[in-house]
Amino acid sequence: MLEEKEKETLLNSIAERIVKMRLSDVAIFLLESSKPISFLSSQFLIFLRPFISVYFSPNTYDKFVEILQDRKNIERLIKLIEEKEGLE
Repeated sequence: MLEEKEKETLLNSIAERIVKMRLSDVAIFLLESSKPISFLSSQFLIFLRPFISVYFSPNTYDKFVEILQDRKNIERLIKLIEEKEGLE
């Protein structure tokens, strides 16, 4: 289980990367639409782990999947993206 500080750090780095890549609108749309099925989405990401671990650190990827299992974290990520993009 991740600590709150670790979750916040990871969410901040994800939000910064999304904003830096100029994918804020797409990310917010996808995150909003995935909230109702957040647990199923995270389980699908676990299924994809062997393929995605080629591109990402397995440890970081596992933390990301754990964060996405909770809808509150998805909402927090959306708010961080909006803050960093200046959409609020």
